[in-house]
This record gives sequence, structure tokens and C-alpha cells, in this order.
Amino acid sequence: MNKKFLIVILRFHGDVLLTKPMVDNIKLNFPEGEIDLLVYEGTGSVLEGDKNIAEIIEIETGSKKNILLRIKDEINLWKKLNSRKYDYAFFLTTQWRVVPMSWAIGNVMKAAVDDKKRKKNLWIKSFSKIFPEAQDNHIVKRNLLALESLGLKIFNEDLTLDPSILDIEFKALKKDYPFLTNQNSYCVIHPSSRREKKLWDKEKFGRLINLLIEKDLSVVVTSGPDLHEIEYVEEILKKADSVDKKVLNLAGKTSLLDLAALIKGSKFFIGLDSVASHIAASVDKESITLFGPSNPVNWKPWSDKAQIIAREDLRQIEIKDVMSLVDEMPVK
Repeated sequence: MNKKFLIVILRFHGDVLLTKPMVDNIKLNFPEGEIDLLVYEGTGSVLEGDKNIAEIIEIETGSKKNILLRIKDEINLWKKLNSRKYDYAFFLTTQWRVVPMSWAIGNVMKAAVDDKKRKKNLWIKSFSKIFPEAQDNHIVKRNLLALESLGLKIFNEDLTLDPSILDIEFKALKKDYPFLTNQNSYCVIHPSSRREKKLWDKEKFGRLINLLIEKDLSVVVTSGPDLHEIEYVEEILKKADSVDKKVLNLAGKTSLLDLAALIKGSKFFIGLDSVASHIAASVDKESITLFGPSNPVNWKPWSDKAQIIAREDLRQIEIKDVMSLVDEMPVK
């Protein structure tokens, strides 16, 4: 009988992407196993089409529905989880909302992450095992520890998106944007974030684009779909002097799989601590990530090709810091 697995990760796009090594190791333990992801609506898109994932189950982060309709939605979710007859479940976030999900799954092998705010019997007794939070380890390491806590073996720690899916995406992008025809002739900059504390200076990004163009590079600029991110990119490009034919503004115009394909086809990537930096790691691309308030020990892009510049105050990062790393990159 095939084993069935559930991974519950109720956070952001990058957190969902970082479960990919878990998914791959589950399949190496149980090649015929079926793996579902339970995520917030929209956050699982980067793993759409992954052959190792049976289903991505999406739920709302919050709802404007009245309390009765919200309860009905949760009950329907619990029924669905129960009907899947999982053998293993991994809960990577600590919202109390996941406790009744665990009950709905039934008496199977279940692991949940530790949390100092959850030192209560209701939490502890709702799962088979409690595994430690990341602390001084990377989130990928923490996630793999969840597998080990239930007796699964770790065969590798790679974070790799399926290149065949990305090749298809890139061919479609080249048809829409002839700018991309000469593969590996451009770099990708993703300067936006939903969190203001993660943003670098717009003028510095503008001057950085100018310097890259002076090095005979083309630049593709991307962002998420939110209007404030698109407007943020437009303001950056107004501060760049030489954008004409050397810059392609794709802010708000790409899916996460599109973004992965763009980065895979580029010379290198520059961005903030965001899902885009983790995507660069997942396609084995040289990258530079600017870190502010987040802990790079936990959240550094999971790749030997990833370089970071970490300052508690992002304003302390200078353009020369970024360009010195660009100059050191082993790219042709």
C-alpha cells in the first residue's frame, strides 16, 4: 500500500519553496508515496507541476466571511484531510489552527515544530513528535529534521526545481519578450518586498542598474503582483539614467515559475531577502542577496553560489559593496 504524506506550511512563498528538499527526500524514502502540501492561497504556485507533489491544498489566510461560513470552511477542510487517509503529517508552522487539522487526520505519525509559546499539553499531545525550531540552523535543515523525527532517512539536502518545467516556461517568455532571445546575456534584479523593512534605497538601486549597463549587461527588473511593488520598480527606473533598450521592466508581469525561468536563463541575480532569492538558489544561479532584519543564518539562500550582504540597517549597504561581488562572480 502506498504511503500518503501531508506537509502543512502556512507562511509565505519562500517558506513553501524551502519544503522542496523535504518533498524530494520523502520520495527517495517512499518512491510510490503521495505527497500533499497544505498552504495559504497562492503561496504554492512555485511548486505547481512538480511531479513529486500529488496535490496542493490551498486555504485562506483570513476571511471576510461571517463566523458560521468560516467554521463551515474549516469543517470541510477537516473532512478532506480525513478522507485522504495520510500515514505521515508534518506541521512546519505553529498556528493553533493546525491542531484540529491534526485531530482530523487521525491517529497517524505526526510531527510539529517546537515553539516557546506552545509549551502546553494541548499542543504537545496533538502530535507524535515535536522537533526543534531552527535556532542556529537553516530552515531547510529544520525541515529535514522533521522527517528524521518520524524515522525517515535524509539522502540529500538539495533545493532544485525541475529544469524541464522551467525550460518550457522560458521558451514561452522568449516568444513574448524578444529581449530575452540571447540567453545568459542579462541579469535579473528583484528590488521589491512586501515588507518595508526589507527594502533597500531606491536611488541606490537606480544607480546600480546604471553601473550594470555600463558593464555591457542588460537588466530584467521584476516584482510581485501588488501595485505598490510595481510602482516601487517604476520609481527605481526613473532614477536610472540609461534604461532605454538595456532594461526590461517585468514588474508584476511574471508568475513565480516565470521568475524561476528568467533567473535560470540569466547571468546572475540580485535581490532582497525574499522568495526570488530562494528561487535563484533553486535554479543553481549565482546571486547576491541584501539582508536587513532577517537572520541570514536561518534564511540565507540555500546554495553555494549565493552571496549575501547583511546589515541590520539596509541603508548601510553601499553600491560598491554590491558591485564588488558582481566583479567577483565567475560568470562569462
